[in-house]
Amino acid sequence: MHKVDKLREYIEVSVLKIVNQNFRIRLSKELAKKYKAGVYTNEIKNLARYIEQIKKLGLQYPANASPIFYVYIVPDGDFIDLLQYPHKTRKGGGRPVSCYDIDGFNSAYGQSQNMFENVSDEEPSVSRTVNNIHEFAHLIHDQFFNKNRFISEGFAETLPLYSMDYESKFDEHRNALKNMKLNQIFSPKELLDMGKNNTFGGKAIIPDRSCSFDLAYISSYLFVRGCVETIASKFNINRVKATQKFLEIVRNSQCTSEWLVFDLSNVLGIPQDELLNKKKLQINTLKKL
Repeated sequence: MHKVDKLREYIEVSVLKIVNQNFRIRLSKELAKKYKAGVYTNEIKNLARYIEQIKKLGLQYPANASPIFYVYIVPDGDFIDLLQYPHKTRKGGGRPVSCYDIDGFNSAYGQSQNMFENVSDEEPSVSRTVNNIHEFAHLIHDQFFNKNRFISEGFAETLPLYSMDYESKFDEHRNALKNMKLNQIFSPKELLDMGKNNTFGGKAIIPDRSCSFDLAYISSYLFVRGCVETIASKFNINRVKATQKFLEIVRNSQCTSEWLVFDLSNVLGIPQDELLNKKKLQINTLKKL
């Protein structure tokens, strides 16, 4: 049965706000009044700063593109339908959605309006910062690939925590990972099965925290970070260039699921069975934190 794309209809009649050359916002005419009144100013400044930090990394995109970061702000009462938000009991949230602006990334960052309201002018917490950059990281990797969930989520965590070195400032996260038990780490095969069975996520090492504290996300992060660190060491390049190379390796692979892990094993020089079914790479990554 054909379903109407409600978000597309919303965007077609939305108001465009140009924050700067790299960052644009779309929102309804009603929400634009709050924008004009300065209700969203503090959070917009935060997001603009994260985007500036990402731009300074100097990542190169396919076809030498220079896509613009779009944020779609939607009404609280409609965010579940418009953003196809998976958590039906939440009163607000954000996630990557299709981008309908041709000069943007393949995806935009969709958020409910309450995520922008009542935001103080104080420095946001490291957790909130990492969470927002995590969502922008999804926009970045979507220019290169959108394959297995654990690879995507692992990259979304790796970009802020490793490539941008927020792990060194995120004491709560780093300490939580150091206290993990080995049986709390999932192998890539287990993570792939979770993705196939729609059981990815939902087991947090610390309750009521961001996805960075979910065991599946942590395992994905340790895996992708381990891949990027191995690339940096093997090719004698820094972490940003290794991040770029990881994006290109996954993009150029014709494979998904287990076969994608095998492709990575060939590049990394790690036996296929070890990389897919074992946790050695993740455990070694954990020891470096």
